[in-house]
Amino acid sequence: MMTTGKELVLRALHFETVERTPWVPFTGVHSARLLEQDAATYLQDPSSIVRGVTLAAERTLADGVCAVFDLQVEAEVLGCRLKWSPNNPPAVASHVLEEGKALADLPSLTKDQGRIPLCLEATRELVRTVGDQLAVFSLLCGPFTLALHLAGQSFLTDLIEKPDYAQEILRFCSDTAARLATWYLETGSPVVAIVDPMTSQISPRHFRKFVAPCLEPVIAVIREKGGIASLFCCGDATKNIELMMQCGPHSVAFDEQVDLALVRDLAKKHRVSFEGNMPLTTTLLFGSPLECARDAAARLDIGGKEGYILSPGCDLPFHTPLYNLEAVGRFVRFGELPQETAGFISLEQALAAADESGEELQPVEIVPGRVFIEIVTLDSEGCAPCQYMCEAVRSVEEHYGKRLVWRETLIKSLAGIRRTQKLGVSTLPTLLMNNEIVFDNLVPTREELIREIDRRLSEPRGER
Repeated sequence: MMTTGKELVLRALHFETVERTPWVPFTGVHSARLLEQDAATYLQDPSSIVRGVTLAAERTLADGVCAVFDLQVEAEVLGCRLKWSPNNPPAVASHVLEEGKALADLPSLTKDQGRIPLCLEATRELVRTVGDQLAVFSLLCGPFTLALHLAGQSFLTDLIEKPDYAQEILRFCSDTAARLATWYLETGSPVVAIVDPMTSQISPRHFRKFVAPCLEPVIAVIREKGGIASLFCCGDATKNIELMMQCGPHSVAFDEQVDLALVRDLAKKHRVSFEGNMPLTTTLLFGSPLECARDAAARLDIGGKEGYILSPGCDLPFHTPLYNLEAVGRFVRFGELPQETAGFISLEQALAAADESGEELQPVEIVPGRVFIEIVTLDSEGCAPCQYMCEAVRSVEEHYGKRLVWRETLIKSLAGIRRTQKLGVSTLPTLLMNNEIVFDNLVPTREELIREIDRRLSEPRGER
């Protein structure tokens, strides 16, 4: 009997050797596009989620699927206002603890609150309809990221100035995650992914003190109930990857900024499965089918067949071409490399065409008495570290007035990619001042940001 995709994924998650490396595309709201829906419609309709996930799995030859990729469900229930987008999951637009509510005022999560019922319904239906053949991943917001959603960017200052209060918030968020994990396991979903993107934005010291103690109880609950715990992160989490493994998950998932060979070696040391880490934009969004298949081939060579799952670095951009994902799926399943044909161009060809057409983000003039901040992101609407980097700058805008000019540069456009190359930026998010990298994959506190701005205002200089 042929091995199913589900069996391959579960064996890989248990760090067993498999005959073929499994492929789990994190389609997220990309599935909405397959239904010709926007993200807001899709994420509020369980039947659409089931149809979109199923269609994406069929077209991409997936071995596993993510049910609902939305890290704002819990924050919304707990009182945060969301900003909905047609092409991204919603973003947290208000922080309930920042607006005056106390932690004691927040409700305990119940199954009937907000969009929790539809998430559970969609997950349960996916388990029923495709769960025999495909591994169904359920996803929840990790405690550290949920704490930022509730308390806002100032939570990073609380870690230093109010550590007891910060730990109280994290315990609440840990209990919330454990509760939701239990309900997801009750749907029959064998894997619960704790998606905690903000864990890449802190030091190992703070990870040990604040993050590990709130992650470990959630992972323990999943294990005690017979589930498989996967820990997702974003950004350059290199400094914390081994610490994540030491929290006891079955697997870790990470994005393109982390070296796959490094994680493979750590995974073998700790017997923790590893998932990743195809580039979202430079390969899957703007590359050709052949480039995507070749990238997959390179990662399969590095990752091997013991404990490795091929996946994108995070949930896919809305406009990722389906033909690129199909090319990856065919290569993983059958070893087929697509033929380059008319109509498909490489990333470098696309960048060259954009250059010729004048599609370029122009630098802002650097003048004495003013600081220009540029934040290079994937997209602050759909990436938590990117969002909180931008929030840090917004928190000081009024203080500086016209002395501060800033913009967000997204690498989801060819012009953004070219600008990023010219700036020498290699990790996301990155904050530059006057074209100089200042905070690289590390969201600053308000105080740290003010100190760096003040230093530049006191040292007038021309454009570099």
